[in-house]
Amino acid sequence: MLSSVTTSLPSMSSGAKRRMTAEGRREQILDVTHAIVDADGFHAATPNRIAEQAGINRSLIYQKFGDLAGLFVELIDREAARAGAQFAEAISGLDAAAQDQSLVLAFDGVLAAVDAHPATWRLFLFPPQGAPPELYARLAQSEAAVIDFFVRELLRTNQQLHDPEYTARVLHAAGRELLRLHLSDPQTATVERLRTFVRRFGSEPVVPTG
Repeated sequence: MLSSVTTSLPSMSSGAKRRMTAEGRREQILDVTHAIVDADGFHAATPNRIAEQAGINRSLIYQKFGDLAGLFVELIDREAARAGAQFAEAISGLDAAAQDQSLVLAFDGVLAAVDAHPATWRLFLFPPQGAPPELYARLAQSEAAVIDFFVRELLRTNQQLHDPEYTARVLHAAGRELLRLHLSDPQTATVERLRTFVRRFGSEPVVPTG
């Protein structure tokens, strides 16, 4: 797996290293750490391996992040913010959508985000080995926000819906499983197959409405 991480990262000439800004270097270290975590888990993201892949002295990691735990938390926060922004974009404009299409369109938007940024979504849909507790805390926060969105959207389109909270939880679990299938086996769980399934699910709901 190390070779895949190595080839996925741009090589840094000595001139490029000198030109990199402090913020650019910080982002580079986060990117390298994320690539290692995505490939082999948090346990594999040691200071020595990160420094080697980034082409830096390991002391720079401690200088910029305090310690390895601080680096992991900043990585998790960065990716949580990215996923949150992508989800917000996916659900924007749903007020103008037909009542039976809003959740379908939301899924389409999230699916597109997953395809565009798979490593970000893998971090939360498949928490890597050795993940720190902060990852699960951010995951719980994001799941609560998504369920709240489902509840609001379900009630907006059907105020008589029986038990919207449990309905929202069922939809959230189903959507998460579909995204996990797509990430783990994209050749079988194709975009078109998932979209067709969700559209049929939306037109013929399996959850009770009264």
